Amino acid sequence: MGLCVLFLLLAGGEPQPEKQAFPQEVQRLLENGYQRKKAGDLEGALAAFEQARGLGTDSQRIAIELGYLQVARGRLEEARQGFTEASQGPDSHLAQQARQELESLPHHLWADLYLDTLGWNRTFGSGVPADLVPALRGRVFVRPSLDLDLHFYLFAQVTRDMASHGRGNLGVPEIYADNYTLTGLGVLTRFASQRAGLFVQAGPAFNLLDDGRRRVSFDARAGLYFGVESSGCRPRPSPGVALMLAPCTDAYGESVYVSRFNHNVVGFLRGRAAVSWLHTGPLLWQGLLEARAAADRLGHYYNNLADAGVGHRWRLLAPIGVDLQLALHEGFYFGRHSVDPLPAQTRYTDLRLQASTYFEF
Repeated sequence: MGLCVLFLLLAGGEPQPEKQAFPQEVQRLLENGYQRKKAGDLEGALAAFEQARGLGTDSQRIAIELGYLQVARGRLEEARQGFTEASQGPDSHLAQQARQELESLPHHLWADLYLDTLGWNRTFGSGVPADLVPALRGRVFVRPSLDLDLHFYLFAQVTRDMASHGRGNLGVPEIYADNYTLTGLGVLTRFASQRAGLFVQAGPAFNLLDDGRRRVSFDARAGLYFGVESSGCRPRPSPGVALMLAPCTDAYGESVYVSRFNHNVVGFLRGRAAVSWLHTGPLLWQGLLEARAAADRLGHYYNNLADAGVGHRWRLLAPIGVDLQLALHEGFYFGRHSVDPLPAQTRYTDLRLQASTYFEF
């Protein structure tokens, strides 16, 4: 080996590191990797980029490409490793790009907040008075593995409507909503590109009213839900004012078992169709049609109904998403009843105002 080196020096050459001796091979591997990625051959592209990295060239760019490939393969833990490596490289543009990708990946620890307030005035029919029902729910999640959409969470939820009251001086409570604070632990798994999920949770439920029932009881729930929304429902905020005509459709459904309600199972389905007609900065203006239906196992009349309505929705797109809608609904009860008697009029007309927001952090 020493004679070879001496011969090279005498000939005017210098020994080259072995990994720098194959630039054409590296270029061929990179091109092969990009071609396979474009063709959808993720495994082949991964092998080509890994080979190129083994030859010791442009490791920062290869690391970010490996990150993108791992995202496409659903290997989010390995994707995070690739983007983290690229974020620490010398190219500032690639480092910033990698940091942005890291921010878009899910985290092991995250939280969400949901707030919904529904108010109505029954202009025709009987059964419930005018009311306003705010509900607030917060959850903190731990996701042990980014490669598995399985989350353990701690939750707190509170509901308190304005029309209900306890026994008071007359000793006759009037209850129109579930006025409880719930806390506890749960587990959630999501599928179908996070459009559907299955959850189980349990914990104590604290009664907010003196209505003759126990002040603390046990509440266990398990449910399946899904939600879909068309691409035109949440466009990017637009500067200025713009007239438009863009359709938007969404649907939501759930089936939930609740132990506290005598082991009841309640199903709910809602569909909406809207047309966006005005865009004013972050605010979207939409004409709205909505249809809803609900049914339960035990046959409580207030859980067995269908209605449809027409109205308007104002959708704030930034800095957080907030929906405010005003609609007139026409509906009817199916005729089933259990503990509470069926109202004399099974048809009803409601004027409804609803505000809701949901965000993750």
